Amino acid sequence: MPLSVSSPPPKERLSDGLRRLLTAADGRSLAVAEMITILRGRGLHMMLILLCLPFLAPVTIPGISLPFGLAIALCGMRIAFGHKPWLPQFIMKRQVSYSALEKMVKFGCAVYERIEKVVRPRLSVVFEGPGMQAATGATIALAGILLSLPIPPPFPLTNTIPGFAIIFFALGLIERDGVLVILGYVFTTLASVYVGLIAFLGKESVLGLWRWMTAG
Repeated sequence: MPLSVSSPPPKERLSDGLRRLLTAADGRSLAVAEMITILRGRGLHMMLILLCLPFLAPVTIPGISLPFGLAIALCGMRIAFGHKPWLPQFIMKRQVSYSALEKMVKFGCAVYERIEKVVRPRLSVVFEGPGMQAATGATIALAGILLSLPIPPPFPLTNTIPGFAIIFFALGLIERDGVLVILGYVFTTLASVYVGLIAFLGKESVLGLWRWMTAG
């Protein structure tokens, strides 16, 4: 069902909003629905950021890749068609432990505090051009699908690359920053190429290529 939450505090930075999660949690687990309510009124794009945080931070929350990835894909399609925010109840009821939440917030704040220094409204054509909303929503959906794929270890960054793509899209849409939206397209393309290499070249070839690229 559509979400209904109050407005955020005026000019509150995203990193400050994330810190409020820990204050409100006060040592207990939080459901996704509670987290969205605490963050207040940041809408569909804030939901995307919340769902991506576990894939960027060194956090272990078993069994979330498929449901969270598909939920992000659903949100992307709703953006493409201009629909209101919505998440299925099985996602809204999902509990995040305090220890996982603490790691998520710490990592998220470290990332966002750097990004917040350079974010500003720019490249409005990215938002206003014909078909751009549909293209952005569809690409977010693709990144969500890539995030949900059950790619087994030991492949690195299979969740991180599409996770950052979705974060860039969401922050770009919140702040009307076209540069971040373009970065979202770039990271989604990288994730698509990476998954394609894994699918077509196989485990040993991709891992060999990774070792060659990261050899010091």
